[in-house]
Amino acid sequence: MKKLDKQGGHVYMSPDEIESWYRKLEAEHKTHLSPYSVKFPARNSIKALWLIFLRKNKGALVHKDTISSFVASVNPKAGKDQQVRHLASDGWYVLNKGDKYQNKKEVVPSGYHILITTESPKPTFLFKSLKRAGRIAAKDFAQLKVVYGFRCATCGSQEHKPNFLEPGKTTALQQGHMDPHKPLALSNTIPQCQVCNGVYLDDYVFDAKGRVIAVASKNPVLRASKEVREQIKEALH
Repeated sequence: MKKLDKQGGHVYMSPDEIESWYRKLEAEHKTHLSPYSVKFPARNSIKALWLIFLRKNKGALVHKDTISSFVASVNPKAGKDQQVRHLASDGWYVLNKGDKYQNKKEVVPSGYHILITTESPKPTFLFKSLKRAGRIAAKDFAQLKVVYGFRCATCGSQEHKPNFLEPGKTTALQQGHMDPHKPLALSNTIPQCQVCNGVYLDDYVFDAKGRVIAVASKNPVLRASKEVREQIKEALH
């Protein structure tokens, strides 16, 4: 992992380069991060300078003193103690002291920060944002699972934990049709465990909370007792 320390010409950027990186960040934020309410810093602000320097050195461990030196080169009146960790609180995927990276095999050392990506918010921020915004904010099935707390919408079993209906099985969440008569688009999907998905198949229509609201095929009727079938027949006349 590349490390940037305090000394060196890398702490300097021309005004044009700073503006260029700011515009790039602005475009990336608009495309990938604004839907999740990630805060974008004002032009020429201290936070913008932190972000610009980290963006230029994305994926590198950058010491806080390095960032302070860069900020001072642009704004000599800026304080020496730069609280860069606050970028993560704003939603940016910035890792700080103690955060794990590289598949959780490494830990960010004291005094360092890393910008991982500008294409998604920090996972903890994303989780809170999705839980707050609900289904409408999810862009794929992985994010939809976050909205449901990684639980089956129908029985509540949690992913990777023992299944509520069949405790001998570990819960695996699958894409469940809300309405089997429509394409399996994200808007027509709920997360269901393999047990519920296997039992209900395409025979029922579900609402967004995983509750059955209609029968989608004749199969449940055919599987019913003669008495129930007669009651259904009578109700339909």
